[in-house]
Amino acid sequence: INMADATVAVGYRKMLMATYRHTTLDTKVVWSVNGNIVAEDLGYEFEATECGDYHITVTASNEDGTASASITIKVVNADEMPFIYTFDKFTYHTVAGRKLHIKPSVVSHDDISYVWEVDGSYIGACGADYTFQSDVVGEHTLRVTASKIVNSDINPTPDVIVHEFSVMVYEEGAFYRPQSGASKADWNKVYEYTPAPGQFINELKTGGFDGSHTTAQAAITYAEGRLKDSNWISLGGFGGYVIVGFDHSIDNTGDYDFGVIGNAFDGSSEPGVVWVMQDENGNGLPDDTWYELAGSESDKSETIRNYAVTYYRPSGAGMPVQWTDNMGNSGEIDYLSQFHTQDYYYPLWIEKDSYTLVGTRLEARNYDKSGNGSYWVQPHYDWGYADNFSPSDFKSSDKANLFKISNAVDFEGQKVNLTHIDFVKVQCAVNAKSGWLGELSTEVCGFYDCSLKNNK
Repeated sequence: INMADATVAVGYRKMLMATYRHTTLDTKVVWSVNGNIVAEDLGYEFEATECGDYHITVTASNEDGTASASITIKVVNADEMPFIYTFDKFTYHTVAGRKLHIKPSVVSHDDISYVWEVDGSYIGACGADYTFQSDVVGEHTLRVTASKIVNSDINPTPDVIVHEFSVMVYEEGAFYRPQSGASKADWNKVYEYTPAPGQFINELKTGGFDGSHTTAQAAITYAEGRLKDSNWISLGGFGGYVIVGFDHSIDNTGDYDFGVIGNAFDGSSEPGVVWVMQDENGNGLPDDTWYELAGSESDKSETIRNYAVTYYRPSGAGMPVQWTDNMGNSGEIDYLSQFHTQDYYYPLWIEKDSYTLVGTRLEARNYDKSGNGSYWVQPHYDWGYADNFSPSDFKSSDKANLFKISNAVDFEGQKVNLTHIDFVKVQCAVNAKSGWLGELSTEVCGFYDCSLKNNK
């Protein structure tokens, strides 16, 4: 089931999905709540209308036998829900004059008041997140007080959560790393490889895995080995990403600054959004602010920013991977037993039973040209994406898409001036599948600095 035990408020709705290993046998799926049958389908929409404990069981059965899975959902009044207001980090770095978005990872209630202070000065009532901006180099202290009033007829008592943040502001270019005679055009380090589930993840033949990649570092070693051989790594379905760095800073020339090598061809584009980061705090790690590089789809209504997909570990070998998104949709990444034999598409090195990937989603353009499912086409996008057979920025000679740092935008979609960058992230930007071909998944084969590549 695509959900674990949970406590929710009255009014909560959730589409629950079941999955089972592919079989040609006629299989019946039955959902029951507290012993009463409520649905006979792969999906069941749970709706919490009254307080209490709901024991939900789904059972799949065919002539080979029966299997079941269960969860318990505790439903309480909204006032009884725990007050949660948390952040993933409390230390930030930025550059003078540049906007910094400080955003919570979890907010449990709507009826909360927020008061922010900067360096001891009262800012006033704001929202749950805050946009910091300062021209003053040095350390700044931010403080937010979140208050929720508990409904009570006698002496209502506010629930209060206080968070404090440290923000260090640096001068532009403080940690710029100039080229030297030893500088290489190509990337020099993979910092993170976190794909979404996909048919080439954990794959023992074409994918190049060997079953030993059970830690994040082992996954990085795998990705580095593949890229050093100019071989592709798959980012899996929507949101999967890889982060690389260079042995020098890449300058913003106003022209094409770096290339990302993929394996696109006419009729087969699997676009990846490209993000860039400047090493603002000079620690050599990609732990500062990511800026998206705008592309041809950035301002279109079909493009969704901050789109999130949660993937769930299958309960058995050979089963598809279920997903839900932050728009109420659900689906699965099909297990293609005719092509692959690995047990799971869920990355072996991810310990949690579910994980969420957030990014910018483009409208999928793939379609069945044959009309009978035999010939799928994945058209290109005009410009600005990796693994994309673009008419303007795709180089047929090395299958690289070229990118301009000058196209960087901030969290509001506004242009941001980056004199240089140090890290590049590519993230699969579509959530779609093409029949027997499986999920659309961005592939990456390499990265390079155009100025050094062209000079050599």
